[in-house]
Amino acid sequence: MRVLQPKTYLALLLVTVVASCTGTISPSGDGAGSDEQPANDDSVGDGSRFARLTHAQWENTVRDLLYLDAAPGLSASFQPDPPLGRFDNNVARLRVTPNHFADYQQAAEEMASRAVADATVFGRVVPADLPTEPAERARGFVERFGERAFRRPLTAAEVDRYAAVFASATEHYGEVDAFTAGVRLVVESMLQSPHFLYRAELSAGTGGAAIKLSGYEVASRLSYALWNTMPDAELFDAARSGALDTADGVRAAAARLFDNPRTRDQISHFHFQAFNLREYTDVDKDLEVFPQWDRELAENMQTEMLLFLDDVVFEGGAIGDFLTSTRAYVNADLAAVYGLQGDFGAEFVPVDLPAEQRAGFLTRAGFLTRKATLTEPDPIHRGVFINLNLLCRELPALPEIPDELDPIGDTNRQRIDSLTGEGTCGASCHADIINPPGFALENYDALGRWRDLDNGFPVDASDSYAFDDGRRIDFQNGVELSRQLADSPELHSCYSRQLLEYFFGRDLGASDQSLLSGLAASSVSDGFTVRELVIAAVTSDSFRFRAGDSL
Repeated sequence: MRVLQPKTYLALLLVTVVASCTGTISPSGDGAGSDEQPANDDSVGDGSRFARLTHAQWENTVRDLLYLDAAPGLSASFQPDPPLGRFDNNVARLRVTPNHFADYQQAAEEMASRAVADATVFGRVVPADLPTEPAERARGFVERFGERAFRRPLTAAEVDRYAAVFASATEHYGEVDAFTAGVRLVVESMLQSPHFLYRAELSAGTGGAAIKLSGYEVASRLSYALWNTMPDAELFDAARSGALDTADGVRAAAARLFDNPRTRDQISHFHFQAFNLREYTDVDKDLEVFPQWDRELAENMQTEMLLFLDDVVFEGGAIGDFLTSTRAYVNADLAAVYGLQGDFGAEFVPVDLPAEQRAGFLTRAGFLTRKATLTEPDPIHRGVFINLNLLCRELPALPEIPDELDPIGDTNRQRIDSLTGEGTCGASCHADIINPPGFALENYDALGRWRDLDNGFPVDASDSYAFDDGRRIDFQNGVELSRQLADSPELHSCYSRQLLEYFFGRDLGASDQSLLSGLAASSVSDGFTVRELVIAAVTSDSFRFRAGDSL
């Protein structure tokens, strides 16, 4: 049995969106309608009012909505979203295709069936204190479940509509009692609603001025930013009471969410995408040169990097610590890569790496191994990554190196320089911008191991790097480069930019520059921890307001 055929679903979606934009549907909640205004209307980002749930958010939301012990796992069969932008929650990629209609419909039917077939789940989904009179009991379920499914109270018209759906359920599920049938059909219907599948922001305003989000809309922004799922009971209570109507109330809620283990998972997911950690397990090495190489070692390197980044954030670290911390998490295989002495096993344990050889992300085995060839370090791709992913510096299109050119030199650096250094066609970009930070990492071989010699010759890792504004830093090796980059405004701005893109689920625009500049300045000048930056971001006007007349 299917509640909504694809064409019907599409029509409902369009009607809902149009009604929302014209103000005929409005969310309830004490937070709506406040006369508070942002410091500057032009500083409020112009994001989408209708952000579709990602497949991961769908899984997490269904799990929490139905009080399941684990995510249902159905989205593995959903049509994949196209790669677009750095992060998987970028609203520009989250469209609903005809295939998605069918996916959501089938999943809704499956989950509604599970909800009533499992007595434990049914007991969790149906509130124990509902009225006993059948019609009132049905409306009570619609109101209570609907508030959680739509992440806001239902309008009176919506309650009437779903109460009618509830009453018709025995026509479709006559094999069970009327109440159970009603619960199944309402769950099935709401899981196909645009108000479930989209994070709709329906607060309205006039004159194009910035519009303050309702408490329920702020609760959703917070929960999906930090937990990647729907609000919990405490957030709903805060929205209902008006506690999220002020910046102080949002700050308190954000602090509570950040200190919950769910935020660790979300920040790890952010880092996984921001630093391209997926690529760490898609690496090959020449086994004659590196006989210890295998997929398990690649996976260990990926795990180590996630643990390291997690350690910086949740042990009170700041952005600069990503490039300076000597803390690492190693097992026996990684200890061998780092040349550590001691008794290590299969478990990852914290260690401090030698400060003269290691300093943060750029000197970790996973990054160095991924940015290397089968046998040699790859200073070009190491340098490209530093510019693009750590400093957010745009690079011009790189010239092709003619196939007929053969590298010349005794060391890896000399051979790369002969193709892309001074006097070559790549000098304007490679020699000044890309190669220098890559050459700083020549002390690390293609497996991330420290080396003093390359092909029997002393490694030369010294160079200088010029920023866009003409500032220049000189360094002798990767440790010195890392420590100097850690103090650069560009690093702090780039990481802050990526945090905002991830939390807002969109590319940043001109209206976001004030917030971005403020966060970066707080990080550089005031020494904000990553935790403080996150809370400042989700307490900002850009997070608590939306631009007027935006879709």
